[in-house]
Amino acid sequence: MTLKLYEFAVTRSARVRWTLLELGVPFESVAGEEAFAHPDVAAIHPLAKLPAFRDNGRPLFESAAICTWLADSHPDAELIAPSGQWSRALHEQWTSFTLSEIEAYLWHTARNLFILPEAERLPVVFPQNEAAAKRGLAALDAALAGKDWLIDNRFSVTDIIAGFAVAWAYTLGMTEGMRNVSAYAERILARPLCPYGAMKDVAAAEQAKAGAAS
Repeated sequence: MTLKLYEFAVTRSARVRWTLLELGVPFESVAGEEAFAHPDVAAIHPLAKLPAFRDNGRPLFESAAICTWLADSHPDAELIAPSGQWSRALHEQWTSFTLSEIEAYLWHTARNLFILPEAERLPVVFPQNEAAAKRGLAALDAALAGKDWLIDNRFSVTDIIAGFAVAWAYTLGMTEGMRNVSAYAERILARPLCPYGAMKDVAAAEQAKAGAAS
């Protein structure tokens, strides 16, 4: 089996890296600026974005889809429930919820901080995005009451996917007053193979940029 990951630092490609590390399978990495410029990325992703992935030559994009596929294709690792089980439906639920109700708002703010050309940035969206992300985080906080992990109270690929957005929000200070979700973020970041630790530096830069834009 040949697995190839095009990745960049602590972006959403880190989800795929972590899943691969948890599975303990060898993979080839093309990282950094080389990944962004690699012609194969455009061949894999219709918008030439990272992460981009090949499994025995077959192309796949979107971090949640890649992580779910990897967990499914290595069932002995028990990182995900089989299709048809209720726990699998909960994986789909919390993955979709986190991406749409938390991460989408964090990403929209980030785009308007340092991704888009300066003339196109809209700082006016920052308070609205923060409020919306906090509503999602509050819902997750309630769901985590009495639990360490999202599905069946055991670590799974759901936590790798959802944990990225939660750790991002946590490093930005958005989970203050939310004891459960803050503790969840700390557990995510404390996992031995978790590659999200550099988020703290990214968050500090993001907060400084937001302060300058306000």
